[in-house]
Amino acid sequence: MTILPPAVLTTAQLVGGLVASAKNAVDLAKASTDHALKSAVSELYDSLLDVKARVLDLDEAVRGLREELARKDEIEGPDEANGYFFIKSRPEQPLCPKCYQSTPSSTVFLSPIRNVNDGNMRLCTVCAYKHWETPAKPRTIRMIPMGFGRS
Repeated sequence: MTILPPAVLTTAQLVGGLVASAKNAVDLAKASTDHALKSAVSELYDSLLDVKARVLDLDEAVRGLREELARKDEIEGPDEANGYFFIKSRPEQPLCPKCYQSTPSSTVFLSPIRNVNDGNMRLCTVCAYKHWETPAKPRTIRMIPMGFGRS
């Protein structure tokens, strides 16, 4: 058996080695006639298996958080002008701030700029977030007086 320094081993490898050692102790205890020893080693083995399951769950959670952190490192923002977030590789396409800041976070691109009533706006097709980059001009409503134009 080769012994590697702990810094080289992954968490799963360390726990796997402990479980293997505990299994060896269980096998040795089986050959013993001491029932108290058998019971104690069996409890130790069961507890170690519980710890192994928990460590593997935590290891998976850490891996997921590292991936999420790496994705967040690819995002810039919010910008001062509009509060938009951008993926560094696509700075011309803003992300929907509402979707990006929600839980769980989603990277959804806003629509291209649309000209509406001489104003510029972008829309999120997922959450319907609407942002006016340039406000629209108010519409003028013409009122037709009552009684005029009728025969």
